[in-house]
Amino acid sequence: MPIPYLLTTLLYTFVAILAAADASFVSWNLSAAFPALRWIRVHFITLGIVSQVVFGLLPGLVASLAKKPKPATRWDIWLTLNMGFIALIAGFSGVNQAMIFAGGTLIFIATTLLFLQLWNARGGDAPASLKFYITGLFYLLVGIIIGTGLWLNWSDALFIKVPLEAHIHANSWGFMSLTFAGLLVDFIPMITGRPLGSPKNITAIFWSMAVGAFFLVLGPWLGGNMPAIITGLVLHIGSTVWLVVLMGRALKSSGQLATAGGWHLLASYIWILLPVLIAPLILTHVIAGGPVESTAPQPLIYGWVLQFGIALIPYILRRSFLKEENPQLGGCWGSLSALTLGGILIWISIFIPAPAKGILYGVGFALYALALVHPMKEIFEIAKAGLKKYESA
Repeated sequence: MPIPYLLTTLLYTFVAILAAADASFVSWNLSAAFPALRWIRVHFITLGIVSQVVFGLLPGLVASLAKKPKPATRWDIWLTLNMGFIALIAGFSGVNQAMIFAGGTLIFIATTLLFLQLWNARGGDAPASLKFYITGLFYLLVGIIIGTGLWLNWSDALFIKVPLEAHIHANSWGFMSLTFAGLLVDFIPMITGRPLGSPKNITAIFWSMAVGAFFLVLGPWLGGNMPAIITGLVLHIGSTVWLVVLMGRALKSSGQLATAGGWHLLASYIWILLPVLIAPLILTHVIAGGPVESTAPQPLIYGWVLQFGIALIPYILRRSFLKEENPQLGGCWGSLSALTLGGILIWISIFIPAPAKGILYGVGFALYALALVHPMKEIFEIAKAGLKKYESA
C-alpha cells in the first residue's frame, strides 16, 4: 500500500479516537463544543479509515493477484479523495452547502478514477474478487450522489422518497459489504492457507449480495417499497450468512479463532446481522423505528466496519508495507471486549429513557475510543518500522 495512504489512515484513526471520545463527553454533558458530530464520526470510519485502505490497496492487490506489474501510485486519486474528504467534513461542520458540494464532487471524481482503473484490469488472470470491488465502487458512486443531495435538496429531483436510508443502504449494503466480501475472498487464503470457497460458491455469493443491495437501495428510493426491501434482505442476508459460515470454517481450521484478530473478523458480522433481526419488529410496529434508525448506524459502523478493519488493516499493512510473509491479524482481546460491550450498551440505550440513555450512550462511545487505542498503536508501529526501512534504502 502506498505510503501516502498509510499516513492518512494513521491520521484519520487518531481523529476517529477523538471523535468517539467527544461523543462520550457530549452525552455526559461534559462538553457541548461539537454536539452534531454523529455523521462526521461515521464518515471518519468509512470515507476516512476504510476508503484510505481500499483506495490504496486495491490497484496493487488486483495487479499482484493477476500477475501483472505493480501500478504506479495515482496521486490524482489520492489528492482528490483527501481534498474531497476534508472539504466534506468542513461542510458538515458548518452546514456549508458549497463545501459539501465540492467535497462530494471531488470524492466522486476519485471514486470514478479508481473504478476505471480497476475496470481496465478485467480479463485474463483477473482475480474473482475484482467483480466485488468494481460493483462495490459503483454503489459508492450511487451513495455519494444520494448523500451529497441530502444537503442540497436533490432528493425531489431524483424522486428519492427516503434519501437518508437509501444513502446508508448504498454505502453499507452496497459499497462496504461487497468490498469486504472481496477482501475476504483474497485474504482468507493468505491468512488460513485454504480458499474461502469454491468458485461456484463465490460467484453465487457475489450475485446474491449485489442484487440484494440493489433492492435494498430501491426500497427506500421508492418510499419503503416492501417487496423490494424484503427481496433485498433475503438475498443480501442469505449471502452474508453464507460468507460468514465459509469464513468461520476457514478461521477455525487454521487455528485463527484462538486469536483476538480471528474473533474480531468473525464477530464483526454480528453487528451487520443485528439490525436485520430488529427490522421485523419495526415493520410490525412492535418497537418504534425512529430511535433505532437514528442510533443503529453508529454501532453498525463501529461494530462491523471498524472491527473488520481492526483485524484486517494491520494484517494488510504488515504484509504489503513490511513484507512479512505470515503476519498476524490486528487487534487484541481488550479491543474486542471494548467494542463488543460498547455496541451492546449503545443498543440498550436506544430502548431506555433519559438520563440513563445518555449515560449508557456515553459509556459505549468511551469504550469505542478505548478500542481504537491498540489499533492506532499497531498502525503507528508499522508505519514507523516501514518508513525506517524506506529511509535506509
